[in-house]
Amino acid sequence: MKYIFWILMVSIAHASPNTDEIFPAGCKPLEVKSELVSLSAIKPTIVMIHNVSQFDLWITHPLSEPNASAGWSSHLQIGNWSALALDKKAFDLSCIESRPGHEQQVHCSGLLSICQWPEAKTEKNEAGTFWVGEDMILSALMAHIGSRGFVLPAAAQ
Repeated sequence: MKYIFWILMVSIAHASPNTDEIFPAGCKPLEVKSELVSLSAIKPTIVMIHNVSQFDLWITHPLSEPNASAGWSSHLQIGNWSALALDKKAFDLSCIESRPGHEQQVHCSGLLSICQWPEAKTEKNEAGTFWVGEDMILSALMAHIGSRGFVLPAAAQ
């Protein structure tokens, strides 16, 4: 009996805090297991990011040369979603905890749920890595992605 109890306790301790996450149909869940989120794409795709934490976050892209690029910091409120168009083989994101009077970098694990569309096509032939939509409820973000000319496989069916 003790053995069963310990197995149950270990299972609960190792369970992901986001196991109840429901992603849009067709969006493949990605594991968030460290301080940084490491993304990659062989061909252009859309990555959707959900703030499942108990506080607002700033999602940033760490740069070795801060003046080389602007516009990567994105505010993501509790429960909201953002979408990133991605066409790079290696692209990292970090999380900054945002509370009134207090900001600090934190591990993204347990704070974000992320999924990636296996194929995303754009009617406007936009290329690059950029925010498609930021800080919205899921239904509004899905509509916004479509209004930007992106076609997602499950949404098109």
